[in-house]
Amino acid sequence: MPRVDKLIPYLRQIDEARIYTNHGPLVDLLETRMAARLGLRRSEVVSCSTGTMALTGVIHALRSRSGRTGRLCLIPAYTFVATAGAALSCGYECHLVDVDRDSWALEPDSLRCHPRLGEVGLVIPVAPYGRTIDLQAWQDFHEETGIPVVIDAAACLDRLMKADASLPATIPLAVSMHATKSFGCGEGGLVLSRDGALVQETYKVLNNGFLGSRDAQVVGLNGRLSEYAAAVALAELDGFAGKSGQWARVAAAYAAAAPLAPKARLWTMPEISACYVLIEAASARDATVLVERLVEHGVDIRRWYGAGLPAHPAYRHLSRDPVPASDDIARRVIGLPCFTDLSEADIDLIAGLLAT
Repeated sequence: MPRVDKLIPYLRQIDEARIYTNHGPLVDLLETRMAARLGLRRSEVVSCSTGTMALTGVIHALRSRSGRTGRLCLIPAYTFVATAGAALSCGYECHLVDVDRDSWALEPDSLRCHPRLGEVGLVIPVAPYGRTIDLQAWQDFHEETGIPVVIDAAACLDRLMKADASLPATIPLAVSMHATKSFGCGEGGLVLSRDGALVQETYKVLNNGFLGSRDAQVVGLNGRLSEYAAAVALAELDGFAGKSGQWARVAAAYAAAAPLAPKARLWTMPEISACYVLIEAASARDATVLVERLVEHGVDIRRWYGAGLPAHPAYRHLSRDPVPASDDIARRVIGLPCFTDLSEADIDLIAGLLAT
């Protein structure tokens, strides 16, 4: 995250403007700069208070204008809990679908013949750990079925910033600027879409239903990004080229370290978001052995998505297909330490434990 001295110029602007939230000048500047960085029009970007609120707000906006009455939402069984939480909070009934073993994501072809497709009012594909998913394939799915689609691209912002964001014609992306992400401001999110009218509707939803007057036009939420969070995000944007280089150093150090355990695979940028380094063990048993060894030597690990949504008490009641691939991936994928000032010595230690 940006150091205090990088924030001070923006904090002084807040003091001078005496505007602290409600779409102030720093939020406007952030959205303008982010649109330019992503190769989008200004009208194709809106900020919000969290990544989860980005997902929630755009689902609300899409539902209000889609006219589709189905209450069923198809989501992957292997994802972070916020995906399900956002859909449920918007009034959908979630149904869990298995992911593809190779992409770790939902595949549109597998849903075209889903037995409950006629009940579906929304699909939320997830880009797991910022991995690339076929956005045009989801645009085609939407156009063929009429089912609204929202992409949970929480960890994708750094990858989208590497080149002009190639967004589909109408499908929106919700991204996160949480402190754990490669580009972070503590808490924050963005909705990105080529559909400017949908972005404006999302703005309205996240602005308590207000747009251009003091009369609430829809039932809305308070999902606005504060000027203080925008200050952090602007400072992050100022220094992101340097930070990206630090992420690249960490990924390269992992890749150059000692060989891994047999049949294990290391995942780093650019295949996934830079804030992750993952080890995909050959089996659940191998993963358990690796975790025990790492923890025994004081190395912190993460199961970023836990054991999958069905394992969480809050989501056990959700209907689901058989999800063998999701269960298998959840047992085998381990998050390793990854932060910008992680030393080569620490990486060598971790790699040595993985190769033992």
